[in-house]
Amino acid sequence: MTVRKKMGLVVLAAVLVACCSSGRGVESSPNARWIWSDPNDPAPANRFTYFRKVVRLDRLPENGNLRFAADSNARLWINGHIVRRKVARYREENITAEVVQAGQYLKPGENTVVVLHHNWGPIITFQRTGNLRAGLYIAGPWIGTDSSWRWLTAPQFQRHDKQIVGVIGDHRIRYPLMVDGRRIIEPALHDPNFDDSAWPAAVVVEDGPWPARPSDVETPGQREYPVRPAGVLAAGSAESDEPLSDDPLSMAKRIRLATCRPEPQAIRQAQQLLAGQTLTIRGQAGQTRYVTFDFHRPVHGYPYLSLGQADEGVLIDFGYAEIHRSLYSGAVHVDQTGWLNPEGVVGPGYADRYLTRAGPQRIELGEERTCRWLTVHIHFLQEASVTIEDLGLVQSQYPVDRIGSFACGNDAVEQIVRLCLIHAEVTMSDSYVDTPGREDGQWIEDARLRALIAARWFGDTRLRELMIRTHAEAQGPDGNLHPFAPSNYPAYPAGYDWSVQWVAALYDQYVWTGDKTWIERYWPHVQAYWRAVLKHVDEQGLWRTSHLFADIRVGVHPQAPHQSSGIVTPWIIERLRWSEELAREIGQTRQAEQWREMADKLTGAFRACHVVPARDGVPAHVADVYDSQRPDGPRGYSQAGQTVAVYTDLLSPTDARATLNYAFADPEGAPPAGVTRWNNPTYGYRALKALSHAGLTERAVQHLLERYAPYLPGHPRNTTPLLFQGPYGGPLPEYWVSREDLHLASGQINPAQPRDETGSHGWQCVPLLWLHETLLGVTLAEPGGGRIRIAPQAGGLPYVQGWTNTPKGPVWVNWQPSAGLLEVRIPAGCQAEVIPPPIGRERGFFVQHQYAEESVSSGPEGSLILNRPGRYVFQVR
Repeated sequence: MTVRKKMGLVVLAAVLVACCSSGRGVESSPNARWIWSDPNDPAPANRFTYFRKVVRLDRLPENGNLRFAADSNARLWINGHIVRRKVARYREENITAEVVQAGQYLKPGENTVVVLHHNWGPIITFQRTGNLRAGLYIAGPWIGTDSSWRWLTAPQFQRHDKQIVGVIGDHRIRYPLMVDGRRIIEPALHDPNFDDSAWPAAVVVEDGPWPARPSDVETPGQREYPVRPAGVLAAGSAESDEPLSDDPLSMAKRIRLATCRPEPQAIRQAQQLLAGQTLTIRGQAGQTRYVTFDFHRPVHGYPYLSLGQADEGVLIDFGYAEIHRSLYSGAVHVDQTGWLNPEGVVGPGYADRYLTRAGPQRIELGEERTCRWLTVHIHFLQEASVTIEDLGLVQSQYPVDRIGSFACGNDAVEQIVRLCLIHAEVTMSDSYVDTPGREDGQWIEDARLRALIAARWFGDTRLRELMIRTHAEAQGPDGNLHPFAPSNYPAYPAGYDWSVQWVAALYDQYVWTGDKTWIERYWPHVQAYWRAVLKHVDEQGLWRTSHLFADIRVGVHPQAPHQSSGIVTPWIIERLRWSEELAREIGQTRQAEQWREMADKLTGAFRACHVVPARDGVPAHVADVYDSQRPDGPRGYSQAGQTVAVYTDLLSPTDARATLNYAFADPEGAPPAGVTRWNNPTYGYRALKALSHAGLTERAVQHLLERYAPYLPGHPRNTTPLLFQGPYGGPLPEYWVSREDLHLASGQINPAQPRDETGSHGWQCVPLLWLHETLLGVTLAEPGGGRIRIAPQAGGLPYVQGWTNTPKGPVWVNWQPSAGLLEVRIPAGCQAEVIPPPIGRERGFFVQHQYAEESVSSGPEGSLILNRPGRYVFQVR
């Protein structure tokens, strides 16, 4: 670094110190209160409301941060800079505050703070527990909400209460937006001189459902930036027998019923927009023009449109699609003309409208949307034109940095990694959501695994902290949990196989951090939960209940309370033993012993009743269901049923390998007749883990390739037309049993898929965890990561190499079987036990580079102990 650069940094640091240590604002409100607008309308449905305050600061405050909460949601600007577009999901009585680093946006003199509040009203959603009262809370050393704030109902939004209803009738996502650009008062209201004297004063809410001073949310704000389309699918003119209407649900219907007629010249002109040029679209009265864009991957955020010039009164409708073709029905959602069905995934009404004013303008829609394809239908009520300068989505995702990596010399596997990362990242927002489009729910079953992936690949555990807290807050008096808390959707209580994942997530958090306070904080919840679960254990030790999901949509499931699930019971045993460990860590020895005895009892009953003996060429295996009243009734044999029982050692090594060889037949793991394929994507992870546990890692790799091949770009088994594949392939399916698997003809229904499948689910990314745990072979050997284990397996791949994160820092593994070379790098504060691959154990390793004598020592059974941080290279003798 040059002296000039060093001096520049010193000067910059001095400026920052001066800005942050100068004083306090004279008009700040230290006693912030919850406020609202009209006390006679405490929880309006779908109302947008501006709140505004001008704060004079004689000097910049020492601490410019503020805390920001809203019920239901809100955007926040400071001096015209948008600093939050939403708040994290919450249980209303436990609402939290966003911590906003606002100091960088402040200035001496007058500072304008503007909030656009969106109240959802009394609706069912997957992100909130309700909306008893609307409210806004801001607190900081220099600012606080109180009755000096002013408010105005945002005039540009058409008021309506028509919530988008899902394809299967569920209320999940919120409202279609209709925005009148002629009535927008931004950006003028960001000017301190804007006259808001006619706006009413805010009212302090004395009896709201929230804490008077919300605690800070665990997570940072979203990382947000514009994402522009990667391609133009088609452009031209559109016709529809459906009349233009002011009904908020009509826009999506009209797009779905339209006939799109692509025009080569319109397509060429639209492509200019992708090259940074403007796109002018002209139309006659009564004409509709359209452009359909392709992002090449699912994108989540806020649609925006920038017009360099427009005539007044042009209607622009936005429609969204995630999948090309339904795996459920075979119906096409997007075709080569640029037609798309915006109602096929989320439901009727999933579209938005903007009405132009004259002149330049920019609109960003205030509701989150998800799409792979975006269409704009431009309706001309009279002869007019619009000039588009920019268009896309402001991507709004959790801020992650990729620490993890994986390479192996196999293009298909590396394509799977890229595709999995796309799905992992698009479903990390304010929590781990199942899909940001259709539901936006924090489903605990897959969120638990994705938290492990986030720790390994992105170095983040804060979303898991939020997940643990919000699910604990939703625990009911009976001890059970909601499957996707926080939510007021009537899904309580969760199936036990899903709610038990909360226990697993808490265990994961302890193992990662080594911090016992996590156990102590949630100990009452753990005890209450196990009281609810274990009341279903009979005298024999069978865990009996039909309140389960198991492998969704396939296999044999318990249908009565006296039946027992062979698929789910191994989970209960494993997590009960984990809870025993947690109990011992905090000195709850008596409880630990009780749980150990119960786990042993469950294990004995499982082996006695759920393991079907070998017979007629079928090996011993785990049956899906046991019914003591009908022991000869349908029991089921599924791939999913073998997985957890294998890697938790409920089966002997001989029986485990035999049932896996049968259920996951060589070479690619296809099931024979009479064995049900796994369908829920998280069972894909469990299948890979079970195969590797039984010494069948090469088959696990081939199984991964076979299952993902139909979704890879350019793969011969990918039946999606190349036009709709894109460079990344996908999207990955919501569930895994395909039309190809079932040999379905056109028009036949696939019962293993939902009617409203998406192209933006996150649970398909679970192989990312297996790649790091098993192929790179890095696992934690003690809570907190002070000791780790490295046991790489190539699984028949040319090599395996990559970075994986641990609590002490990233670990590098590079195993090249053909060269007999193993390279590892470990961080400070970490001791590693290296388990040589088989060839290394047979021939032995020698150290290729010289280290201090105490750096490498011999471990048990031929392992090597690495005692110091750094790079180690070993060569097979």
